Amino acid sequence: MSEYQVSARKFRPQKFSEVTSQEFVTKTLKNAIKSNKIAHAYLLSGPRGVGKTTIARIFAKALNCLNPKDGEPDDTCENCIEIKKGVHPDILELDAASNRGIDDVRAIQDAAKIFPMKAKYKFFIIDEVHMLTTQAFNALLKILEEPPPYLIFILATTNPEKIPQTIVSRCQRFSLQMIKVDEISENLRSIAKQEGIKIDDESLFLISKLGYGALRDAQGIFDMAVSYCGNEIKFEELKAFLNLPDKEVYFKIADFIKDGDTKGILNYLNELSAKGMDLHTVYNGITEHFRNLLILKTAENPDLLDESDQTKKQYEEQAKNFTRDQVLRILKVMFDAESRIRYSSNQKILFEALIVELCDLNKEVVDISKLISEIDALKKKTKLGSNETSYTEPDPPAETPIIEEKQDPAKESEVVKKLKELFDVEKHNNN
Repeated sequence: MSEYQVSARKFRPQKFSEVTSQEFVTKTLKNAIKSNKIAHAYLLSGPRGVGKTTIARIFAKALNCLNPKDGEPDDTCENCIEIKKGVHPDILELDAASNRGIDDVRAIQDAAKIFPMKAKYKFFIIDEVHMLTTQAFNALLKILEEPPPYLIFILATTNPEKIPQTIVSRCQRFSLQMIKVDEISENLRSIAKQEGIKIDDESLFLISKLGYGALRDAQGIFDMAVSYCGNEIKFEELKAFLNLPDKEVYFKIADFIKDGDTKGILNYLNELSAKGMDLHTVYNGITEHFRNLLILKTAENPDLLDESDQTKKQYEEQAKNFTRDQVLRILKVMFDAESRIRYSSNQKILFEALIVELCDLNKEVVDISKLISEIDALKKKTKLGSNETSYTEPDPPAETPIIEEKQDPAKESEVVKKLKELFDVEKHNNN
């Protein structure tokens, strides 16, 4: 029987100080142990491969260690060794993904009634607890409401939103974060040194990035690279083994899109396909490439990119050729097409159509600010260069207002009197 162990198991942290990137969790648990303020239930949530189960086991060791020191297990006593081997009778682990029914939780209820045989505390570590059925959660709730003093539950999950709030409210919750690329690189560098494996910085960076924040995933890729490359991992061999496009591929594709060169990019994609490149991998790479360009166009901070210094400089140069609006439009089209490409029966045709659309889109996108400045410059030039006198239509003559003349009352009565006399004379003559 082979005694070989994968790196994720062989180099699993055995103390809080060895855990990568989860200091706020480990520090809190250590302080709880030192102050003897132990809760009866803990909920550890976070992405896969970031240390949820590892922290749960270390916590169980630290509380049951016969010779603890500063909240850490000594890792040499009988309890620590048995917990490390997974054979301690008082540390029980349950995978809720395959043991999710009410009968499984009832078995926990029965076991919870039995006092610890060797340790101070009895632990139930339930992984992927969100997979339990509703009936199983109800049964678990009963134990969490009135737990015996020697019982501690540690619930681990990647989907905390699926856990009933009645369960969550009875736990101390810790959200574990994804592990940074440089921290994964340091972990892999340490493993390589202990195993006597030579690996260059570019290979370390690539493997760490492919872990996507999960240390266990990166360690798995590292093991595969060792199996293929032997005791010396070289970047070119690693890329060929993983069948990954070089970064230059995405810079070249971005240039084709910038120039709207539909013919050139289709020929280039055909070359990549002939080399066996996975089109979905290329799609993800293009999306990430334009995401990096968007970061530079928006934040103007290359340190936000998880890339080498040389690659960051390349991004800065290429970002000058795109506007922010252009990059946003390209990303929107990419995101809209993601599900169609993933579930398409013929990815190549759909992917080629998408690339043609991106090239055409980039032709249509106009830099508005540049256009406005050009129009303003043209207006200014026209105004300064014109010698013709502009004709202005004269204003129409102002109308003379009609003013009503007011009559003097004395003059008005005299006129009336004379008219009466004249009227009387005329009347007399007629008679």
